[in-house]
Amino acid sequence: MRRTLKLAVSALGMCVVAASLSVFCAGCAQNKVHAAAPVTVPPVPPSPVPTQDTSKSPASIPAPTTPAPANPATSTTSSPNLNPTPDSPKKPVTAPPASTEPERPAAPQISPQISASDQSQLQQQANQYVATASENLHKADGRDLNAAQKDMVDKIRDWLDQAQQAIQTSDWERAKNLSQKAYRLSLDLVKTL
Repeated sequence: MRRTLKLAVSALGMCVVAASLSVFCAGCAQNKVHAAAPVTVPPVPPSPVPTQDTSKSPASIPAPTTPAPANPATSTTSSPNLNPTPDSPKKPVTAPPASTEPERPAAPQISPQISASDQSQLQQQANQYVATASENLHKADGRDLNAAQKDMVDKIRDWLDQAQQAIQTSDWERAKNLSQKAYRLSLDLVKTL
């Protein structure tokens, strides 16, 4: 009987030691500090600061309107964790900043001032190149073209369209250059037909 009593006292002592060790390691449940996830709050316009009346008691002062963040629920485990690892903080999700600058319009194209005679000459050259390139392009109509020839036809049409746009805006230098490219490529196309 003495032996069982000794065992009981010893077991009771071990329980007391284990309980105090767990309380010591876990700390006080009320004083535990838990980090809350960051909360993104949209900015609130500042409100006028009320002047405090010193004659009022602290109980009559209104409570702040912003709610305090709630603490996460504490988890209970069967065994105390002696080496707790902190949770990694989560980054708040924010929308990309809106652009405050208005979109800029396209810059106007600057062309050099040319004399009336030079302008007339450029206009004549552009119209000649457009006419000849169009004639050469029509020679490929109805023919079975390979991939390289189809690519040439597409480029010629693109340059002729751009040249026509330049003619409409009286950009004769650009019209001449584009129509000349179309003309030269149309000559290469005719040679391959």
